[in-house]
Amino acid sequence: MSGDSLSISQTGLQAVDSAMQAVSDNLANAQTTAFNQESIEFSTLLGEFIAGNPLGGGVAEQGLIRDFSQGSLTQSNSPTDVAIQGNGFFVLQDAQNNQFFSRNGHMTVSADGTLVGFNGDQVLGFGLSGAANPGAVMGPINVPQGVLAPSASTTVTNTGNLDSTASVIAKPIDPTDSTTFNCSQSVQVYDSLGNAHVLTYFFQNAGPAGGNEQWNWTATLDGSTAGLANNTGTLAFDNTGKLVGGGTPPALTATPAGAAPLKLALDFTGMTQYATPTATNSVADGNAVGRPQGVQIDNNGIVSVSYSNGQTVKIAQLAIATFTSNQGLQLSSNGAYQQTRSSGTPTVSAANAGAAGSIQSGALESSNVDTTSQLVSLVVLQRSFQANAKALQTQDNILGTVVQITTT
Repeated sequence: MSGDSLSISQTGLQAVDSAMQAVSDNLANAQTTAFNQESIEFSTLLGEFIAGNPLGGGVAEQGLIRDFSQGSLTQSNSPTDVAIQGNGFFVLQDAQNNQFFSRNGHMTVSADGTLVGFNGDQVLGFGLSGAANPGAVMGPINVPQGVLAPSASTTVTNTGNLDSTASVIAKPIDPTDSTTFNCSQSVQVYDSLGNAHVLTYFFQNAGPAGGNEQWNWTATLDGSTAGLANNTGTLAFDNTGKLVGGGTPPALTATPAGAAPLKLALDFTGMTQYATPTATNSVADGNAVGRPQGVQIDNNGIVSVSYSNGQTVKIAQLAIATFTSNQGLQLSSNGAYQQTRSSGTPTVSAANAGAAGSIQSGALESSNVDTTSQLVSLVVLQRSFQANAKALQTQDNILGTVVQITTT
C-alpha cells in the first residue's frame, strides 16, 4: 500500500468539505431575497496504471454550479419593490461606475433622489421620450424632489342632459336670480400660477326657435362676469334631442389677477335634451402646483412620481439585462453578479422585450433554495465524510502494520 491511497481519501474528504460549504451557504441564505442555490460539480482524478489501464486517483472540484431558476414571488408593501417574472437581471452601478446585476428588486429612493438597489448602488434605466418609449441611453434614475409646475386650464368639456320638459323662461339670465335659469353646473379651472377658480354655467330653457329647441347659457368665474368675454351662448337641439348648434362656441377668455390671461375652449357637443331630469357634468384640464407624494413602479417597469394635485409623471423605465451564459456570471461580495468573459456581454432592454422577462410590481423574488433537499444532502455528505475518514483510518492502520513488519 502506497501513500497514493492516503491522497485519494484526502481528496474525498476535501471534496466533502467543499460540498458542505455549498450546502451550508444555501441553508444560510434560504431567506435571502433572490438568492440562487449553488452546488459543487466533481470530476475523477487519474491515478496509477494497472496492466495499462488507469486507476482512479481520487476526486477534484470541477466547478461551481448555480441554479438560476426563478424563486417564488412574495407580495411586498413597498411600491418600489419589484420582481422579474422570467429571464433577466436588474442593472446596478456603484460609485466607481462598475455595473452589477441582480434579481433582488428591493429598491428605495436615496436622500439625493436617486433610485438605489438593495445594496445602495444606483439602479439603471432608460429615460422616457414621448409616449413612454425607452430612450437610447441607460443611466441612473433620478426622482424629482421639487414641486410640479402648475398648468393653466385650456379646455372644458361639458356632457349630460337638459330636461326637455323644463319650464321656458323668457327673461335674460341673471346669475344672482334663480328664477332666470333652470339649472347650473360648476367646474374648477386653474390659471397660469396654479390658482383655482370656479367656472359656473347657468342654463335657461328659451323655448322653440327656428324649428329647434333653444337653451341659453351664461358663465361666471368665481361668481362674477367681470373681465369675461364670450361667456354667453345658445345651444340648439332638434326634435330628437340631439345637439345641432352651439356645441363649440368661441373660446371664453378671462383675466385673473396677477396671472396670464385665461383662454378656455368650451365643448358642449356631449349635451342632449331628452324628457328626463337634468344631469350635467363638466371636466376641465389643468392643475395646481403639485408636491411629490410617492414613487411607484408598474408592471412594465415604468417609474412614476405621484403629486398632491393628482398628477402622475412617468420619469424612467427599468433596464433588464440578459446573458448568453448565466453560469459565467461571477458573484460579488454584496450578493450581486458581475459579467465575465464566460457570461458574455449583457443584452440590455426594457421588460418584455427580447429575452427579458416581465415585471411584477409590489413583489420580491424569494430564494430558490429547497431547504428539505439541502438537509437530505447534509445527511448524505455526513455519511460520505465518515466513509472517507474510515478509509483513511484503515489505510493508516495498514501502513502502521507494514512499518512494524519491515522494522522487525
